[in-house]
Amino acid sequence: MPDSRLTAPSTTAPSRFRLASAIRAAISDGTLQPGERVNERELCETHGVSRTTVRETLRQLEAEGFLTLEPHRGAVVARMSYAQAEALFEVREALESLACGLFAARGDLTHKRRLSEALKATEAAMQGGSLDEVLEVKDRFYDALLDGAGNPELTTSLRLLHARIRMLRRYSLSVPGRHERTLAEITDICRAIVAGDVEGARRAGSRHVAQARYAALPTIFAQEEQLDA
Repeated sequence: MPDSRLTAPSTTAPSRFRLASAIRAAISDGTLQPGERVNERELCETHGVSRTTVRETLRQLEAEGFLTLEPHRGAVVARMSYAQAEALFEVREALESLACGLFAARGDLTHKRRLSEALKATEAAMQGGSLDEVLEVKDRFYDALLDGAGNPELTTSLRLLHARIRMLRRYSLSVPGRHERTLAEITDICRAIVAGDVEGARRAGSRHVAQARYAALPTIFAQEEQLDA
């Protein structure tokens, strides 16, 4: 029976692109767990693609770090290692702080209103929503942030990392008390941007990612220690 968790996106996109997007989304939202096997036959049936397309896509996702191809098991969801997480946080901090500074420098009133609305939605989700709901509204906050930054190259770079960064957010936001601190941090980002404080926005963006790093890395380290034990 096909895996109903891997819902196919719109058929207007090329098959390989659609399949890769569906698998990335299933991994980033926790539908597919680290260490879980990805069945080639089920992918063919669910998405209506050839075995060749599936195998090419799985090799692509292995190169991107989402999967590992193991002898006698096939494709398996990769575990986020401590070293990978640390490297991703470094890149994320540099790019997101830049986005905050650019937004403060050039964002117009429409962009700022959209960011403020996304902040309010995030606050509402954090007061009683599930982790998936919080991640969804935080995605909207970052979409608004990137639109306001007005740099297509920066947007492309961060969106290429989006699925893996979302995995890190799942780790950090699962830490008790992190929701309240996250809300305070992104509120500081929004205030600095609305005020046109370029340096303040950069600092607030950098501080937010640094605090997420402090929340997530100990959990990832502990998981890696358990696997190595």
